[in-house]
Amino acid sequence: MSEIVTEQFDYVVVGAGSSGATLATRLAERCRGKVLLLEAGARRERDFWVRVPIGVAKLLQNARYAWQFFTEPQAQLAGQKIYWPRGRMPGGSSSINGMIYVRGEPAEFDHWASLGNRGWDYASLLPYFRRLESYAGGDDARRGRDGPIAISSVAGLNPNPLSDAFIGACQQAGIPATPDYNGAQYEGVSYLQLSIGRGQRCSTAIGYLHGQPQSNLRLETEAQATRLLFDGRRVSGVEYVQDGVTKRALAAREVVLSAGPIKSPQLLELSGIGDAARLRALGIAVKVDLPGVGENLIDHLQSRLTFACTRSITLNEIMHSPLRQGWMGLRYLLTRRGIMATPSASAHALARLAPEDTRPRVKIQVHHLSGADRYAGKGYGLDAFPGFAVGFFQLRPESRGHLHIRSPDPFAAPIIEPGYLNAETDRQTMLGALGLARKVMQQSGITPLVARETRPGIDVQDRESLLTYIKQTGQTSWHPIGTCKMGTDSMAVVDPLLRVRGVDGLRVVDSSVMPTMCSPNTNAASIMIGEKGADMILGSTI
Repeated sequence: MSEIVTEQFDYVVVGAGSSGATLATRLAERCRGKVLLLEAGARRERDFWVRVPIGVAKLLQNARYAWQFFTEPQAQLAGQKIYWPRGRMPGGSSSINGMIYVRGEPAEFDHWASLGNRGWDYASLLPYFRRLESYAGGDDARRGRDGPIAISSVAGLNPNPLSDAFIGACQQAGIPATPDYNGAQYEGVSYLQLSIGRGQRCSTAIGYLHGQPQSNLRLETEAQATRLLFDGRRVSGVEYVQDGVTKRALAAREVVLSAGPIKSPQLLELSGIGDAARLRALGIAVKVDLPGVGENLIDHLQSRLTFACTRSITLNEIMHSPLRQGWMGLRYLLTRRGIMATPSASAHALARLAPEDTRPRVKIQVHHLSGADRYAGKGYGLDAFPGFAVGFFQLRPESRGHLHIRSPDPFAAPIIEPGYLNAETDRQTMLGALGLARKVMQQSGITPLVARETRPGIDVQDRESLLTYIKQTGQTSWHPIGTCKMGTDSMAVVDPLLRVRGVDGLRVVDSSVMPTMCSPNTNAASIMIGEKGADMILGSTI
């Protein structure tokens, strides 16, 4: 048997995604030591359809670009297994997502701090959000101007009558307008902000790894971590497989898991860190009995209403016409603007449902296409007529699930059980969100564009039928979090400094540490965690 190749580094970071690429770049930038960044996917972050925003539809079901996970059958969703794609290349899910840039609700970050996570209140996090972003709009005191991640408003990329009508109708329905939901006023309706620069996707691979290259940072791709290495109670390195060869990377200072809410808890359990009884049942030697690993799984369940449009201003008719597609492509190539410079979603509203609400409870969002399913590859495709959709979901779901390995095989997909709609509050809130979306679509500001509601159809009015529709059409919003929860309670996996409890030399720095849903989108906060994690590791704050 040949000897396993072993190399020494100061830091080893597992996962080059939204948090990992950010973290590794900042560590290398500010320390003299060597940083290794392991990424299981291949270098595809500069492929044409990755960089072109509308190309997201071509990426999500392509195994070259996405991990193709499925949940367990969902009891509340008619027994469906829900498809969970995750980015599989440098940039991770920031390379395949919808690019919607929302920091999150300031009040929810303050809630994180109230749970014992000192330093995670919004005022403490604001400098990190400002440091990561480059945005021309908003208030100088609240927005970043020269960060690695370029931010653009759809108002500048593709202003259009459907979005304007949606924004106006939301205001008629009682939802206030907000000039900048990432600024002073989170609540309200506005054009979306997107992680896009000059009409192209700005993932963390583009913004950090390529935009701020570091000579002491080494990126190894198609390198899948299989287990952590230990020296007593200290995590000393990572074992990984690359080109069929097992290799080891030792860390003189720290190992950091930034593999995301699926792979980070999976790697902990494979390495003997997790619930002792579960690990023993799988024949895995227990290193640390940490029952919170893989628990506290949270995701946004999204459903959509679809509408036939009275005007030919949607993606449906473009995608059914080679000539229109040609004009769309030519406009994009010449100007880097138009609908190809967007993910098809263009405006959203963060809204309350009742007068007694003190915070927004739901998100509704307009999409410039309609069909029976978001994944055209399933055979449904787009409607043959001009159409659009209004998606909706609950901002802070109460349902909790779990994610655990099913075997000691590091290449086997884990058990994913999000527990969608298990909480009665979630079911009621989703019905309320559907009702709000319908109320908006009945306002005079948008009715001239509405020929009819095509799904579920305006004749469907009773609670049970509407709930059945939500259950049959609900899909992930691609926002899983929480499986390595940060906190001070017995189910916390990491402490507020993101150190894994019970071992030395190991942290988790990615969206799995979020204790609750920061809502409504998670990518901006994931990048922020990478920025803050670097400061924590290096012992500095801003």
